[in-house]
Amino acid sequence: MSNFIIGTAGHIDHGKTSLIKALTGFETDRLKEEKERGISIDLGFSYFELADGSKAGIIDVPGHERFLNNMLAGVVGMDLILFVVAADEGVMPQTVEHLNILNLIGVKNGIIVITKSDMVDDDMLELVADDIRESFKDTFLENAKIAIVSSKTGAGIEDLKDEIRQAMDNVPPRSVNKPARLPIDRVFTLKGIGTVITGTVIEGIIRLNDEVSLFPQNTIQRVRNIQVHNQNENTAFAGQRAAINLASTARHEIKRGEILAEKDSLHISNMLDVELILLADTTRTIRNGSRVHLFVGTAEAIGTVVLFDRKELTPGNKCFGQLRIDQHLSTKHGDKFIVRFYSPLETIGGGTIIDPNPSKKKPLNPSANELCQKKHQSDFVSVIIAFVEEHDNFISMSSIRKTFSLNSDDIDDIMRVLVDMDLVIELTDNDQSYYIHKDNYHRLCESLLEEIKQYNKKYNLKPGINKETLMKNIRIDFNLILFNKLLLKMKEEGLIKLSNEFISKPDFSMRLNEEQELVFNKINTLLEQEDRIIKKETILELDKGGLILDYLIFNKKIEIINNELVINITLLNDIKDVIIRYLNEHQKITVSDARDLIGTSRKKAILILEYLDMKRITQRNEDFRTLL
Repeated sequence: MSNFIIGTAGHIDHGKTSLIKALTGFETDRLKEEKERGISIDLGFSYFELADGSKAGIIDVPGHERFLNNMLAGVVGMDLILFVVAADEGVMPQTVEHLNILNLIGVKNGIIVITKSDMVDDDMLELVADDIRESFKDTFLENAKIAIVSSKTGAGIEDLKDEIRQAMDNVPPRSVNKPARLPIDRVFTLKGIGTVITGTVIEGIIRLNDEVSLFPQNTIQRVRNIQVHNQNENTAFAGQRAAINLASTARHEIKRGEILAEKDSLHISNMLDVELILLADTTRTIRNGSRVHLFVGTAEAIGTVVLFDRKELTPGNKCFGQLRIDQHLSTKHGDKFIVRFYSPLETIGGGTIIDPNPSKKKPLNPSANELCQKKHQSDFVSVIIAFVEEHDNFISMSSIRKTFSLNSDDIDDIMRVLVDMDLVIELTDNDQSYYIHKDNYHRLCESLLEEIKQYNKKYNLKPGINKETLMKNIRIDFNLILFNKLLLKMKEEGLIKLSNEFISKPDFSMRLNEEQELVFNKINTLLEQEDRIIKKETILELDKGGLILDYLIFNKKIEIINNELVINITLLNDIKDVIIRYLNEHQKITVSDARDLIGTSRKKAILILEYLDMKRITQRNEDFRTLL
């Protein structure tokens, strides 16, 4: 069973609310002021029964220009518009503005309803219909059916109901397989129940006891209760109006414009890359730096315009650009929006969101303009390729899913095709997949290899650059696990050599140059003198002594004892063997015994015995040691 939302639109006092009451028997004006003044100020809600017994939600939007922000919040998720024009007034200013808004939002289906037919004669009705046809040219309602009704007498109401039911048969159902998303249009508190939010489920399914998130604040909520058309339900499906009772959340913590959605399913950003359209009948222009009022979903914000291919956008034209918002929003690729002039408030245009989480871009930017063109195609495969290509580094599957209004299986299928075609490279980190465009992968590898090459050249006696230093030097925003996967792939391709934590070129080996060879020989000479055990500081006093010392340690030529003594590794092994044999024969050894056995000073003998203790070869018992 499909679920649909029907909405009204039209000039103030043209009979939208009365029409809904005539269709459904319900009064949508809920505020005292609305009833007293006879106009709708905020959104009203009802439902309409379809032929199969299912119910379509109905949203009644206000017609007064002062309450246009409420009207904009109401058009979210509308599947069919009842566009109302009063017979006694015809097309009026808000008629045109509402029509422009619905065109920009991308509404596709509608019925034109001429109301108050009881107030005029047939000739006037014919004139109004002709005026409507002329005014609605080149809009989604250009060829829409016109129904003539009187909410007062009931004339034409039954015929309109039949028209609505027929029209709904041609409306494609909304996807319930995408992550759930509900833009919030009302928040209130009920005594004994708590905080309730309402809105249209535009995608997915919200289930009882689901853990969901409020965006953009990104707080986790639990769904305590769901009502659809005043009935308790276990689920709310895409295309349904729903009232959701949230557990443990105060009324003041939520506001209209926020979104209830599946956890981790939306970006949070204060910038949007967009295609911006300026209405042909506006007298305003938009320049780089212009401030505008932005309406997207049920949210309202103020932003600054950045245009990518021009200094000024004139009426009837469109271009790509960026909106820098004064607050954070959560949107998806393909979402529609409306812009109104900063002051005085008037609708001047709208457009489509191309990137809901872009990087900051400069005005008059040809590369950004070209990128937007690639990301604004009807073919999702090409669009996703463009998104992946934009990122120099790997982009997570989670980020891709947050960007696009697609179900997970479709995105998985697209990415699998792109990997199979060798257009993108995939790495996995636990349960998360990451992707990079093949050209960017090669560039990334080249950057890494150049950094490794320079490091090997500069530090020829070090086994290679460590991972943390390499990541820092080329400024890769990776987690270490993913970086390890990248290095392993590069190793498999023969691009690098990996040795423990060190990375080098495949053909790299540590070799002494002439200057370093001289220092190396000096150290060897020192190690052959006296008892062949020297102080570490003696080597460090030599020019480049520390560098050669590290080289000897890495190649296991020497050992540092207690950070004080340097000893040839072969000699140290011989000393260990001598002491172990002595202990096997005598069961214990003193410092004096060790000194005489090794042929060294008492201090050095103590340090060697402490080293053997640390290595758990011996253990100290008062003034002697035994084997462990």
